[in-house]
Amino acid sequence: MKNIARVLRLVIPICPVRMAVYLLLSLPGMALPAVLLYWQQRIVDDVAKLDLGRPLSSYLGPVWILIGTYMMKRLLELASMQYMEFGYFRYVLMGLDARIHDKSAQIPLEYYDDAQYYQIVEGAKQAAMFLVFTANLAVVSLVVALNLAAVSGYLAAMDPVMTVFVVLVSMPVIAEKLWGAKFRARLLADTVQPSRKKAYAFGLLSAAGSKKEIAHHGAGQYVADKYREACRESDGRERYQIRQTGCGSVAFSVLKSLFHAGAVCMMFWLLAAGRITIGAFSVLLSSFSVLTDAFTRLFDHAGEILQTGMMASAFFALMDLEVQDGTGVLGEAVQGEKDGELMRLEHVFYRYPNAGEDALKDISLSIQKGEKIAVVGENGAGKTTLAKLLSGFLVPSQGSMEMGGIPRSRLREDSIFDRVSAVYQNFGCYKLTLAQNVLLGDTAGQNAPAGQADAEKIESALSWAGVGVPGRPEEILLGREFGGTEISGGQWQRLALARCRYRQRPIVFLDEPTAAIDPLEERALFGKMEELGRNRTVVLITHRLGAVRSADRIFLLEGGYIAEAGSFAELMGQKGRFYRIWNEQAKWYREDGRG
Repeated sequence: MKNIARVLRLVIPICPVRMAVYLLLSLPGMALPAVLLYWQQRIVDDVAKLDLGRPLSSYLGPVWILIGTYMMKRLLELASMQYMEFGYFRYVLMGLDARIHDKSAQIPLEYYDDAQYYQIVEGAKQAAMFLVFTANLAVVSLVVALNLAAVSGYLAAMDPVMTVFVVLVSMPVIAEKLWGAKFRARLLADTVQPSRKKAYAFGLLSAAGSKKEIAHHGAGQYVADKYREACRESDGRERYQIRQTGCGSVAFSVLKSLFHAGAVCMMFWLLAAGRITIGAFSVLLSSFSVLTDAFTRLFDHAGEILQTGMMASAFFALMDLEVQDGTGVLGEAVQGEKDGELMRLEHVFYRYPNAGEDALKDISLSIQKGEKIAVVGENGAGKTTLAKLLSGFLVPSQGSMEMGGIPRSRLREDSIFDRVSAVYQNFGCYKLTLAQNVLLGDTAGQNAPAGQADAEKIESALSWAGVGVPGRPEEILLGREFGGTEISGGQWQRLALARCRYRQRPIVFLDEPTAAIDPLEERALFGKMEELGRNRTVVLITHRLGAVRSADRIFLLEGGYIAEAGSFAELMGQKGRFYRIWNEQAKWYREDGRG
């Protein structure tokens, strides 16, 4: 119930005017059923006292009123339903999505390394729909409850004993709905795991990413068997629950028949005793369906509200997530940095959430403004983690880290990003136009008004990166999904480099920037990146040691530690680990492939 109240407090202010219109269209349904019963009683009583001397038109008045009231009820129901779907529902959903996006924008990128955070975000996206359902069901349930109160009040006004009639009609419905709610909860709990297995196996068979490998390995039949096995498990549990439902439905049908028989006997007694008219008797007959339908809907809605209220907790898990971010601004600090020092790390450790050991261990280094730094090492050595620390993605688990003389923990994350251009190994392939792909590098508008493209600079960046796609960049849509042009992995990586060129910030991070580019083109491209890094601070993460010869300093990582550090000439002169790796890699670039 706490979640339901919170849902209403959140949803109603999103579109208060639209909510008011929705209520105005829905509330007339509260009283009109009782009005229909009143005019039905009038008509039947008039017919029972038919006077052939009266003109026929005097009897038709109530009939026309009944027909008009019924038409008004149906029109208002239709208008309310249509407005709910097209004039209210979608706007509330967009408002909730906007809140998810706003909250996600506040979340530091460090959270994205935690699988639990992904689950929270995905749960919030799915729960947004349930929040709208909860608010809508609350409105509909209010109308149904008032409708029920109006009909019950009308019957009680005819004779107080009618309250017993209402109880006789409603009790079996209430009992059946309470039992049904427990059954549905039990069925959901029993089938949730098999349903997940079915969905997972079906996804493996139908998703393009997994389909290729499964087909190549001839594992399609194996996965299909797993899917059928999950189907059999799910179907078996459902059949058991269906048998239970059948037995319960028979029992409740008998119970309803007994209660309804008692209500009919009561109606005949009231009529025979002269306590109600024949018109009131007809109203009671109609009230069977009216009351049964109202109670059924009310309890259905109550169960759905409780269920959606539980689902809404996933949405509030994201909204309540505490976000820790600093208040300092790196840009202001860099202006007054002493001795040109941009960053300093002292005895820094970093451990990813839920990891068993540190990814970085006892890292101490400093980077001067305008310095070219290279970080090398084998896979898993900690190169990318160190790059994330230096670029502001992560905050050390232990140790001291300063940027521009300010502790990293006191800096706003976005102020760090605003000083950085970057190309990462897992770069984005955006299904937008070629020009928009470049514009994403600087939508904030440092090179042009916010959100507007500088066509000349975009073409210059594309030319510099060697993205050779014919046509005008603003007219070339990329990606087959939307009928666009598909480009190679190397072209996508060049496009990521073009974004970095367009952005032009004082700090440049390059994380395996040529991983998808032919080694024959690599040297020329690194020459372009040296041009990109001129008069800027550059941090290069790479496993190709041929790219680091011009770096001012090189850090070789092993097992999360800095194993060696120095210039290229110094490391080669030491003839240590870097020297041996260099010679091993050099073999692959010799014509005969031998050392």
